[in-house]
Amino acid sequence: MPSVDPILFFWCLAVVQVVALASACLARLAEGSLQEGSCQCLCLVCLTLAGVATMAALFMGPTACVFSGAALAVTILTATWDLSAAVL
Repeated sequence: MPSVDPILFFWCLAVVQVVALASACLARLAEGSLQEGSCQCLCLVCLTLAGVATMAALFMGPTACVFSGAALAVTILTATWDLSAAVL
């Protein structure tokens, strides 16, 4: 297996996670607009990439895996949390 620079790998994971979180926020902001469908598709693609990046983080060690998993969890919550629902 070829050697991968851990710093470069970390920054690639960080960029993927930040882009995924930004796309989830964009999908939430686009609700009710004409761009809602395309923003949701972008969010799903980025969410898939974030999941793959989280699995790839297993090769870096437990610290990277925890941070990547936490970022994935926040992205999923951002994409699925319905803020317009009434709270009891």
